[in-house]
Amino acid sequence: MKNTFEQQIYEIFGTTDPKELRRLSRDAEQYQQLAQKEALRHAAGRKPAFSLPQIIQMAALQQQGKSIAEIARTFQVSRQTVYNQIARAHCFSTDPDVKTRMCFLYRDQLCTTIDIDFRHEKIAIQNYTKKIPLRAFGVVAHPTWDDFTWFLESRCFPKTRDHAKDILKEMGLPFYDPLLIIEKTDGRMAGDEQWILILKNKEARHGTDPS
Repeated sequence: MKNTFEQQIYEIFGTTDPKELRRLSRDAEQYQQLAQKEALRHAAGRKPAFSLPQIIQMAALQQQGKSIAEIARTFQVSRQTVYNQIARAHCFSTDPDVKTRMCFLYRDQLCTTIDIDFRHEKIAIQNYTKKIPLRAFGVVAHPTWDDFTWFLESRCFPKTRDHAKDILKEMGLPFYDPLLIIEKTDGRMAGDEQWILILKNKEARHGTDPS
């Protein structure tokens, strides 16, 4: 049995000398440590891939007053990465007529994106939640411009509200316009925690859609 065992050791390591076997063991351990360090180095060098909801969440947190450093800690990335991802949020279409995107959120979670072509009065939406009541247009998958107009009005105080003129004056608005009101209020309404983040497409002709 002993001879058989020694023979197996020799076939595997090329020696049966105890000192040589200990050296081989140390070399193997050092190699393993180096391999682990190299793997960690490569992992650290890779840029994390963020989904559109995560990118919008970063922009939403910034809009809500969080600092870049706080957002970086939340996502466990560098501040430069956060800056880059928020910049990506503003490059959402290569269509020169699509200059505005509305992100309908629940707290800081993306529910619906609405890409708006004001020139041709068209919109394109994408839902990011299975909870229909949290979607901008509910069960409607292809809303019309009239649906969009209704949505805007639903996120504002009623035009017929008492002292509406005084409210508009406090906002610095010359007249009642749902879009202008939402730009001031973020479309926040009493009784829910949803709101609208408005993004301007900075590179309409050369932008890259992160979704």
